[in-house]
Amino acid sequence: MSQGVTDYPTNIEPEKQGLFGIIWSELKPYPGRDLAALRMAIACTAIVLISNTFRLPLQDVLPFFVLFTSKEEKITTTITAVLVLFAITIAVGASLLVFKCTGNRPEFRIPGMAVEIFVGMYLFRILSIGPVGFILAFIVSVSQSIVDLYPTPEEAVHEFLWVWVAVALGAGLGWLANLVLFPVPARRVLQRELVDSWQIIALSLTELMDGSPAAARRSLRPLVKRGPVRLLKLLKLSLIEAPDLRPKQTELTRLILSLDKTARLLFSHSVRPSSGNSLSSADKVILSRLREKAEHFETQFVDGFMLFDGDGREPSPVSAGIGNDRQIADNSSTLQLVEAQRTLEDLAALPDEAPEKKPHPPAKKSLFVADAFTNPKHVQFALKVTLAGMIGYIFYTGSDYFGIHTVYYTPLIIALGSTGATIHKGLLRITGCVIGGGLGLICTIWVIPRFETLGMYLLIVFCLHALAAWIAFGSERISYMGLQIALAFDLGVLSDYGPPTSIDPIRDRFIGIILGICIISIVFSLVWPEDARSFVRPKLAGCLRSIARLLSLDGSPDSTHQRQQLELEIASRLSEANTFEGQAAFEALLYGKEERNGADLKDVTSMTEELYAASLPWIREQATTLPAPHRETGNPTQEIVTPLVDTVEASAAMIEGSYHLQDSQDVQPVDESLSQSETVSDTGRRSQSFEQLATTVRELQAAASGLSAMGL
Repeated sequence: MSQGVTDYPTNIEPEKQGLFGIIWSELKPYPGRDLAALRMAIACTAIVLISNTFRLPLQDVLPFFVLFTSKEEKITTTITAVLVLFAITIAVGASLLVFKCTGNRPEFRIPGMAVEIFVGMYLFRILSIGPVGFILAFIVSVSQSIVDLYPTPEEAVHEFLWVWVAVALGAGLGWLANLVLFPVPARRVLQRELVDSWQIIALSLTELMDGSPAAARRSLRPLVKRGPVRLLKLLKLSLIEAPDLRPKQTELTRLILSLDKTARLLFSHSVRPSSGNSLSSADKVILSRLREKAEHFETQFVDGFMLFDGDGREPSPVSAGIGNDRQIADNSSTLQLVEAQRTLEDLAALPDEAPEKKPHPPAKKSLFVADAFTNPKHVQFALKVTLAGMIGYIFYTGSDYFGIHTVYYTPLIIALGSTGATIHKGLLRITGCVIGGGLGLICTIWVIPRFETLGMYLLIVFCLHALAAWIAFGSERISYMGLQIALAFDLGVLSDYGPPTSIDPIRDRFIGIILGICIISIVFSLVWPEDARSFVRPKLAGCLRSIARLLSLDGSPDSTHQRQQLELEIASRLSEANTFEGQAAFEALLYGKEERNGADLKDVTSMTEELYAASLPWIREQATTLPAPHRETGNPTQEIVTPLVDTVEASAAMIEGSYHLQDSQDVQPVDESLSQSETVSDTGRRSQSFEQLATTVRELQAAASGLSAMGL
């Protein structure tokens, strides 16, 4: 295995951030974060004032629904509000129906609660809009758990209906606030993200020119891990919101994909050992031109979506043809720089006109995920959550301690696909509860008794929810903690009208949360454990199969659209695999697992990223050198890459686990496969880009075989 790929995972972050660095990176301001926090603080304060004025029930959860509904831009907020209203309407209706059938008969009601949790959490896994299933499970089961608190059925029914009012009022006010107070269009968020991305590209290029590849890796790694998924989602939302942007949809999609490929190519270049040596004059020229292009795109997006306006710049010397690329690329690492240069230059040119064909109808979106009714893990997940929730219900009802009823809610709220993701969300819930509860205690004991005025009361509510909103508008690593800070504070301070008189609610809810997290952690660890690594395998296997299909394209004009779709698919799956890798690392830290010797899924993920980066120069070379007579009939040089495609397919099967150990040992090595293949023509000879691709495939095959042998 070459030294570059061997050091690939370890060289990504040679200098890890300290605790304060991580906290600052999550809490630091970004454009629009202050106004978003101010907007939510005003909305939460307004709904508390309204609920106090009209003595509305469930005052202590109204601000939470405002924060839950509000997102960073208007379109997502609107969609969330509509889904919440739809789900709460169905949930309240189902609650009334179940209550009518079971009444005050615990022998029917308690099993019914278990069935409700199971159905809702199963829908949470199989629906493409999973939160609807969660709301159904949570509202229906929780409403049945509090029936015993009301002496008459009429009062219970009234409480169910007030739940609908509370959710509708909170979601409606959160939606209205996003439209009226400092509204943020999705287009502006997309513009901000693109500007930030090009700034990172330009910064990393400066660091490479200064001879600091390690610093460039640290700058580029977030872009590589994120992939194009978020930008594509923001583009889709922007098109819904601003129809005038639709004529630029194709250009923006190309730009997002090119940005992702450029980041991956530069990251691959920075990882290779030769990138740390003194730069050649050719490398400096390419890096300089790349930085110039990145700064140009950054300026364009600062000014707006003025794309590809013909800046009149002369093409770089390396853009004349693939033969010139071979002269400049005096080492394998420069291939990535050349490809990055060509990728950005493609953006300034109009796309090649393909023969007119009838457009394929868009694929119909399904209400369910692909494996909704074939994957047994969905049923197992629903059963695990049901078990954890019912254990919590039996515990707090058996102990006659209703104050800790959050022991029942917590497993339903924090349950996610993998054990690591679930416990991570549980830790965020605990941390948020500690912060919010602690601030609630301070206000209850010291602040509010000394300033018993409505103005001070509302000022405290405003400041607390501004803090919670600031955290909630952070990354996914901490956003849930912001919601919990607000909820813990509200349950303790807003539990009654006027100043709070007791600290028992804060204490009891905290105890319930701790017990609930302990219960679901034990259940998820012992019953059908589903760690994050089990999610990485299918993502990597699917990614490798997409790379194999990408390498199999003939380079004809008809394959351009298919190539773009495959590249988007590869980048998206790599992003998902990196997300699950982070969860797997958290699980290893949590359970104190010892790192295994040899190949690991983390290594395979890194090699898959390197394989994708190594395939891009070869694909461009084949498209550039394709003779004119073969542009319609296909590329005959594809025969030379067939052994590599077969090896990638076999590696995908080994990673997925569909190959048994004896099968993986029988897979023919790449060197033997290549030695048996014949050179088709002079253009099909082994170029430098092909040798680099073959080397990467060889290393991937070794890692996949080791992974299969270890049974990981």
